Amino acid sequence: MTLGFDCATKLTEKMAKDLKGAGFRYAARYLGDSWKSFDKKEAEIIQKTGIKLISIFQKSANKLSYFTEKQGIVDGKDAEKWAKAVGQPEGTAIYFAVDCDVAGKQMQLIQAYFSAIKKQLRSYKVGIYGSYAVMYALRDYADYFWQTYAWSRGEIAPFIHMYQHENNIIIEGVNIDRNRIMQEPGYWGTEVVLTSKYTVRQETDAFLTAADAKSGQNKRGTVKPGTYTIFNTSQGMINVTTVAGKPGSWINPQEETIHIVSSGETLTKIAKTYGTTISAIQAKNPQIKNINLIYTGQVIKI
Repeated sequence: MTLGFDCATKLTEKMAKDLKGAGFRYAARYLGDSWKSFDKKEAEIIQKTGIKLISIFQKSANKLSYFTEKQGIVDGKDAEKWAKAVGQPEGTAIYFAVDCDVAGKQMQLIQAYFSAIKKQLRSYKVGIYGSYAVMYALRDYADYFWQTYAWSRGEIAPFIHMYQHENNIIIEGVNIDRNRIMQEPGYWGTEVVLTSKYTVRQETDAFLTAADAKSGQNKRGTVKPGTYTIFNTSQGMINVTTVAGKPGSWINPQEETIHIVSSGETLTKIAKTYGTTISAIQAKNPQIKNINLIYTGQVIKI
């Protein structure tokens, strides 16, 4: 299980190293100009330790009256400004919070707020933090989903990217909330771009999440034949994109997979990417006699 945390504490290099040593691989921190926000220097410290950074933008969002279309416009503009100020790469995610219990017709207010955010946030992907009910009600309004156990009544949505399961605990002297990483959550840092290639040989259905691609539900278009960069893999599904570092569409690789070797790749890494084994790859590719001898640009059947 991959571990993440979120916190309002400004992290020093020692804190970041200690938390990495405690097993955490992702850190969610706040954009902005407040006592709990991070700056460019802190972002560099976090990434230097090998922890992947996730951006949150939250001014209040802990009462229903906060969520208006007007506020969504303001928050979308401000979030983009602060993300650029700390050097956040375009195409990564910014999470906006719904930090209260919402149900029924109240969701219309939340939907109006996020619809306005999505129109304003031109350079980044939209992430939503909230309860189980919020995850489902806002499924068509965002790219990434971060569910909290609070107000979720024991339910966990199957398509989420992160799950916050514990609040206000002290680890290595830092007050944090614990999170489980369920899918690649739109992080930014030293490893955000995967350079592996995937060839789509015939037009295939495109989906928003890996879970959708696996079940064949909620289709959102198609992916045309061509060679794409792999942004991420999950549940045997592949997210393919035409722009390296930016999420694209999830597809179900039911046909034979063609992998084009990138610089620095090994058969071990390729097998792990696709959830298979070196011996299975060799069986498909009898030309590979020595598993340590593959070359950039080589075409491998998976």
